[in-house]
Amino acid sequence: MPENLDPRSQVLVIGGGVAGISAALDLADQGHHVYLVERFPSIGGKMAQLDKTFPTLDCSICILAPKMVEAARHPRIELLTYSEVVAMSPQNKGELFQVTIKKKARYIDAKKCTGCGNCAEICPVRGISNEYEVGLKETHAAHIPFLQAVPSTYLINEEKCLHLNYGICGLCSKNCKAEAIDFSMKSEEVTVVVASIIVATGFDLMDISSLKNYGYGKYSNVLTSLEFERIMSASGPTGGEIVRPHDRKHPHEIACILCVGSRDVCSKPYCSKFCCMYSAKEAIITKEHASDTEILIYYNDIRAPGKYHEEFIEKAKKDYNVKYIKGLPNKIYEHPETKDLIIRNVDIKTGQVQFQKVDMVVLYPAVVPSKGMKELCQILGIEQDEFGFIKTLPDNNIETNVPGIYVCGCAHGPEDISTSVAEASAAAAKAASRTSVVKTEEIKIEIPEKVISPDDPPRIGVFICHCGSNIAGVVDVEEVAKEMEKLPNVAYVERNLYTCSEESQNSIKSAIDEHDLNRVIIAACTPRTHLPLFRATCREAGLNPYLVEFASIRELVSWVHMAVPDKATKKAKEQVAMSVAKSRFVVPLQDIEVEILPSTLVIGGGISGMTAALAIAKKGFKVYLVEKEPQLGGLIRNFKELSYDGLSTATIIEKMTEKIQADPHIEVFTSSVIKNVEGSLGNFHATIQHDDKETLIDVGTVVVAVGGHEFKPEGYYLYKKNPNVFTNLEFEALLESGQVKNGEALAFIQCVGSREPQGRTYCSATCCGTSIKNALKVKEKFPNSNIYIFYRDVRVSYTEELEYRLAREKGVNFVQYDASHPPVVREDQNGLILEVQDSFTNDLLKLTFDKIILATPLVTSEENKKLSEMLKVPLDSNGFFLEAHTKLRPVDFATDGVFLCGTAQGPKNVQESMSQALGAASRALKLLMNGKAIVEGITASINEEKCIGCGICVEVCPYGAMSLMEIDKNMGLHKIKVLKARINVGICKGCGACVPECPVNAIDQNNFTRLQISKMIETLIDF
Repeated sequence: MPENLDPRSQVLVIGGGVAGISAALDLADQGHHVYLVERFPSIGGKMAQLDKTFPTLDCSICILAPKMVEAARHPRIELLTYSEVVAMSPQNKGELFQVTIKKKARYIDAKKCTGCGNCAEICPVRGISNEYEVGLKETHAAHIPFLQAVPSTYLINEEKCLHLNYGICGLCSKNCKAEAIDFSMKSEEVTVVVASIIVATGFDLMDISSLKNYGYGKYSNVLTSLEFERIMSASGPTGGEIVRPHDRKHPHEIACILCVGSRDVCSKPYCSKFCCMYSAKEAIITKEHASDTEILIYYNDIRAPGKYHEEFIEKAKKDYNVKYIKGLPNKIYEHPETKDLIIRNVDIKTGQVQFQKVDMVVLYPAVVPSKGMKELCQILGIEQDEFGFIKTLPDNNIETNVPGIYVCGCAHGPEDISTSVAEASAAAAKAASRTSVVKTEEIKIEIPEKVISPDDPPRIGVFICHCGSNIAGVVDVEEVAKEMEKLPNVAYVERNLYTCSEESQNSIKSAIDEHDLNRVIIAACTPRTHLPLFRATCREAGLNPYLVEFASIRELVSWVHMAVPDKATKKAKEQVAMSVAKSRFVVPLQDIEVEILPSTLVIGGGISGMTAALAIAKKGFKVYLVEKEPQLGGLIRNFKELSYDGLSTATIIEKMTEKIQADPHIEVFTSSVIKNVEGSLGNFHATIQHDDKETLIDVGTVVVAVGGHEFKPEGYYLYKKNPNVFTNLEFEALLESGQVKNGEALAFIQCVGSREPQGRTYCSATCCGTSIKNALKVKEKFPNSNIYIFYRDVRVSYTEELEYRLAREKGVNFVQYDASHPPVVREDQNGLILEVQDSFTNDLLKLTFDKIILATPLVTSEENKKLSEMLKVPLDSNGFFLEAHTKLRPVDFATDGVFLCGTAQGPKNVQESMSQALGAASRALKLLMNGKAIVEGITASINEEKCIGCGICVEVCPYGAMSLMEIDKNMGLHKIKVLKARINVGICKGCGACVPECPVNAIDQNNFTRLQISKMIETLIDF
C-alpha cells in the first residue's frame, strides 16, 4: 500500500467489471488513488465472457481488454484481484472509511510470473470446471482464468492442488524457470482508509435447475444464454463454432426462451432488462455463422427501450428472419434417442397446444445479485431492496443510505453495459465530491525515447493477431506471417492469439528491446479502440508512439469476407504489406499539450444540466449554465410526480435550484441561447445571447444537456380535432386540475408517433411507465373509472414492473394491438369510439371512451442541428446527439472536451438522465482537474514557401484550425505584405480535408504524408 497518502484522496471500488474499471479510471485520471477490489483472479467481469455487444456487434473482449490493461498500468490504480472486503468501520463521524481486504493466496508470485503457462501444461490435476467458460471447458489446478486475463498471472487452485493438500507432486515448482511458484504463500489482510466507496459488484444469473419444466441440467442440449455466449465466442470452448453439446453437430433449429425465472411472481417478479436485446444479438450472430439456422424467440414483451435498440430488434426480424413468438413455453421434452427437444406451448390466439421440435434450446435466466452481496451489504451497512440488490435513494440510482458509499451498474438492479458505464462515471463524480483532490498532481514516469535518426535503416516488427478465431477462422494468419518475413526491413514477425492481452503487450515490449525494432506494425482488429493501447505499450518500451502502424485485418478483412477465406488471406497480406511500406517512411512525432481553462459551459438547464453544473461546481470550477426558458427545470417541470410512489418533481427542482442559486461558482443565464461557439479542447469561446445582449465567455469544457419536448401528434387519433384527446403530459395537467371525473372511461394508446417504420423509429423508453403511473393515479382517485391501455409491448423498468402488475390488479385493462393494425378512433354522439383488433384473441373490439390519452415520444429541437454545427459534434438519424461509443464512451463526443447527457443523447427517465449528467461531469472534471490535456501530434503542416495565401484551406477546415495571416516578404529592396496560411495545432484534428484542396500542394498531413500514401498504393499495385 502506498505510504503518506492523504486518506481523503483515496477511493475504494469494489468490483472489477466494466463498471468498476470505468469508475476507477475516471477517479485515477482525476488524481485520486484508487483501490480496485475484485474477488475473481482477473478483472473484466461478465463483459469479458461475452462474444459481442449490442447494438453495434463490437467484439466484447476486444473493446474491454484495452480498458483492463489501462487499469492495470495506471500508476494511481492498485489492483487487488482474488480479494474480498471483510470488514469496514466508519472514521471521523463517517467522513472516512477504514476497510479491511482479504487477499487470497495465489501460490504464484505475480512479480516473478512471466505468464508462460508451463505450470498449467505440466499440472497433472485436470478436469476442473472452468468458471470463465461456465463449466463448458475444463482447466487445471494451475491455471489462468482466461487468456486475456488482467493481471496475466497464473494461480493454483488450493482445493485441488496435490502438493498443497497431500504434499506430493510439485511438478509446477520444479519446472517453473521464473521460480514463481511459492507454496508457502498465505492469504493476507490489508487495511486501507478511504474517503468514498463505490460498489460495482455486477450480477449473477439465477440458478434455473429448479425450474424442472425446462429441463436445464437434465437435457444436454438445453443451455443458458451465457453458456451459448461462450459457445459462439471466438475464444470459447468450440472456437466460435456453434454446435450442440450432446453430439457436437450444428443445430439447424434453435429456440430462445426469455423471462426464465424473471417477471414471475413465484420466482423473480422483476424484469432483467437486457435479455430481449441479448437474445436478438445472439440470434443475429448465429445467423451470421450459419444463415440456414432457424431461430425462434419466445417472449412476453419485447423490451428495447435503449438507443438503437428498437431498430436492432427490427433488424433481427427483417434482415435475419428471426421469428418472434408471443407467449412462453410451459414444458420442454427430450427425444430419448436423437436428444432433440420438443417445446410445448399454447398458441395465445387460438388457445391450442402446439409442439415444436428444435435441435437446441437457449434459456435466458433472471439476473440476480452477485454472490456475496448480502454479506457485503452487512459489512458496509447499506440496505438491500426486496430482491437483494442494493437499495438506492428515491431520486437517483447512485447514492445508498450510507453517505459516501455509492453504487453503479447491476449492483442496484439489472442494467446494460452503456448504462453501467455512464453510472460508473456518475459514481466517480459522487465519490470525488467527498475527497480532498481538486488538482491532479502529475506523475512523471521517465522512459528515455530511442533516438531514431533519418539515416537509421527501418527495423520493423510485425505482430499479427489471431483474435481467437475472429481473424484466424477466416484468414490464414500463418501464411500472412510468412509473407511478411520476406519483406524488406521486416526484422521480426510474431503471431499472438490475442495481441491486446497483457501477456502480448509484454511480448511486444520484449521484442522491441531484443530485436532493436524502430517500427511496429499491429495487424489486428480496429485502430479506433486499440491503437492507443499499442502506442502506450511501445512508449513504455522507449519507442515513439507514432512509429506504430495498424493494419485492420478483422473489420476490413475477416468480418467482411467470411465466405472467401482465400481472397481474405490475400487481402490481409496486402493490408499488412501496405502498412509495412508506409512504416518505412514514418517519423517520430510529438503529442501536443493544451491548457484547460478551469471553467465549463453547460448548455441546457433541465434536470441533467442542473445536476452536471452542481457536480462540477462542487469541485470549485466555474460553471456557466445556459437555459433557453425563463426558469430552470426543463420538461419535468410539467410533471407533478415522477413516479407512482409520489416522488415530487417540484421538490427535486426547488432543491436543486436553491443549491445552484447559492453556489458562487455557477452563473445562470435563463431565457438565453448559445449564438456561437469557436475554439477547441481547453479553450472554447462561446457567445451567449439574452434578448439583445451578448455575453462572451471562455471555457475549457462543454456539457451538452439540452432536453427534448413531447411530440404533439397532430393527424393522429383526432388530436386537436376533438377536445377530449390529449397527450400524456396534457392529461397529467388535467388530472391535477380536477377535470377528470369518477366513472369515466379512459383509453391510453401507446406508441403514437414512435416505433414507426420510417421517421421516428425509436422507442421513447418512458411512455409505458408514464401511462401506467397516470392510470394508477386515476384509479387511486376514482376507483370506478374504466381504464384501458392499448399497447404493442409493455416496456417498463426494473422498479416499474411491480407498478405494471399493480395496475392489472386494480382493474386497468391491457389490450395488445399489432403495429400493422393500430387502433382506429372516430367520434359520434356517444363519445369517442375506438376500434382495435386484440392480438391475443383476434377479436375486433369496439369501445366507447370519454377521453383518449396518447403516449407520444420525446422529440428533439430544431436547435440541435445548429448546436451540432457550432460544436462540431454529430447527430444521429433521429436528431439526438451521437456519443463517441455506445458502450464505452456513452457520455463523450468524438470531439475532445465536449460531453453529453440526459435526453440530449436519447429518451430516458429522470434517474438515468441524472446519472448520465453526473457521468458527463466526471468526464469533464478529469480534464479540469488535470489543467491540461494531450492531443495527438497527427496534424496538418504547411510549407510556407509554397503557400500562395488563397484561403481555400480556411474555407474547407471543419474545425476552424486554419487562418490567414499577413507577413512581410523581402522583395529585393522592398518588403511587401503577403498572406500565408497558419494552422492552430491545438484545434487541428488531423482530418486531412485541407490537403487535397490545396492547389499548390503546400499542405501535407503528418503521419499520412503524400510520400507515405503513395508508397502504400505502389505496394498494393505491385503485390
